[in-house]
Amino acid sequence: MKTMVSVLLAWTMAAGAVSAEETVQLLPSPLVFPKRIGPMVLAGEPHKYDDPRLGVSYQYSGSGLSLTVYIYDAGQVDLPDGADTIPSCQEFETAKQGVEQTYQKVERKSQYLASLNPPETLPQVREALYEFEREGKPTISYIWVTTVAKNFVKLRMSLDPRLRDEVPDARREVLFRLGEAIKPHLAPVDPNAKTPSTSINVNMDEGSTNEMAMGLGYLVILTTVVDKSPELAPVCGGQFVPDYQTELAAYQGMLQMNSETPDKPLKKLARVADSGFLDEFVWVELHRESWGTTPPDGLALPEYLSWKKKNLKRFKPPYFGHIVVDHPRPLPPEPTPH
Repeated sequence: MKTMVSVLLAWTMAAGAVSAEETVQLLPSPLVFPKRIGPMVLAGEPHKYDDPRLGVSYQYSGSGLSLTVYIYDAGQVDLPDGADTIPSCQEFETAKQGVEQTYQKVERKSQYLASLNPPETLPQVREALYEFEREGKPTISYIWVTTVAKNFVKLRMSLDPRLRDEVPDARREVLFRLGEAIKPHLAPVDPNAKTPSTSINVNMDEGSTNEMAMGLGYLVILTTVVDKSPELAPVCGGQFVPDYQTELAAYQGMLQMNSETPDKPLKKLARVADSGFLDEFVWVELHRESWGTTPPDGLALPEYLSWKKKNLKRFKPPYFGHIVVDHPRPLPPEPTPH
């Protein structure tokens, strides 16, 4: 009990200003961090990696807990500030994979887009909380990732489960210090910044005007699906690959929208639908690797393949284009304390 009380007292006493001689600059960034955070103290010299893309790491340690701060650019230039960006998301997902693939009995307890200095909304950090076993020892571990001053800032804090009662204080103190370090270096918010959106890329290389109009209708349907169901979008943005049911629904909608269009490709597709084989056509002719190899129940694949030999000779399904989501899938905000 004495140890737990002393740890709590250390977190409480950590709040407040820190003098310059008690800080360290987190090179290669301009960020400044205290050398002591609660009961954790900066240990040893910063570790500069041989590969300059990996930057520098700083190790803090205390009784039953540790914190590592990584500053690096991963070889990328002009990284945008903030946690809710594609680069920050990609680094966050990579860090999560590292935990999930390295340790035993891994459980992800939560993940949020957390505010560093509430009640202020900004700055923010992507956060994941894990519990796992490391060399047979239970461990509580946080991952935090954001970007500032053209560098990624990644933190890993691990705690002994015996300190579970102190986790909220430890978390809040680290996030407070990170927020204080980041705020002086955030770029001003651009009032004219483009709103995150989904862009439509229509295939213009071949086909008639009517075919391009068909393709636009198909892509608009996919865009609507992503807007209404953001959980289907790529985790960190990028090209949207529809699942089987979404692809089928998009083709059904496109056929309905263009039922009076006389173009040959649509006539072929309409014949497929009229014959009752649109489900099978989408599975076979438009198959995506992400769908796997096991077809949905109820598909009459042998019958479709037999029908195809007679009715779809030399027919190549048109490529209409694709849509690109230019922002990460939304993370839930940190819950408001009651």
